[in-house]
Amino acid sequence: SMSTNDDDVTKNLTSAVATGVLSPQTSTLITGNLGSIVLAGAAGKALEDITASDVTLVTLLIDASGSIADRGLEQAVRDGQNSLIDAFSGAKEKDSVLLALWTFAGDQKVVHSYVPVEDATRLDAKSYRAGGATRLYDTWCDALTANVAYAQRLRDGGTPTRSVVVVVTDGEDVGSSRTSRDCAKLSKDLLASELFTLAFVGVGKDTQFELIAAAMGIPAGCVHVQRDATPSGLRKTFQLVSKSAIRASQGKVAPGANAGFFAP
Repeated sequence: SMSTNDDDVTKNLTSAVATGVLSPQTSTLITGNLGSIVLAGAAGKALEDITASDVTLVTLLIDASGSIADRGLEQAVRDGQNSLIDAFSGAKEKDSVLLALWTFAGDQKVVHSYVPVEDATRLDAKSYRAGGATRLYDTWCDALTANVAYAQRLRDGGTPTRSVVVVVTDGEDVGSSRTSRDCAKLSKDLLASELFTLAFVGVGKDTQFELIAAAMGIPAGCVHVQRDATPSGLRKTFQLVSKSAIRASQGKVAPGANAGFFAP
């Protein structure tokens, strides 16, 4: 039972405001944008099918814009994502982790919403093809909205839930209707709730990723820039993301604004 509808998501977001996860202002900002992508992203394993006493939701947002292909990084992204699934499969926390995967270019694609690690999609030439613009801000806002709704559904059902959201991008935003300020408002609320860890990975040497991440409200300790935009550089970066995400699922990374997600 992976489906969800408008009413469910609206109810979950209302509950998120009531419990202080979202401010009413931010809620207004996002509830106007409950498109099919948010609904797809907010679907997930049904509450009655979750046996873990508490859950970590890991949401990966992976850039699939044309520059990834231009840099010859498509296969490295696939390999990196697959190594991350392998790392989680081998972690003793794996039963309490649900993984969602989005890719984004000129449009966004929910490859899958929150599923157990063994059901996660391994990226291949069919499920991951790079091309198009970089709708970074729209993806951030939509994915966080979907995550808030699903996490709230689990919490309202009595399952303590924390969230780790990681975006991996090789360029700045192109084509979003939302702004970095919209992202920052949402990030700020979620970090203040101390239920969310928000992280940003920038790949490449020509973009000021630290400034972009800061403008989106992502804490400095949760930003990693890999200047070496080569397949081996990117694979290393995915290993770092895996390690950090597993540490977060073990409760070893404090959530919120002071998180050191990429601590050595």
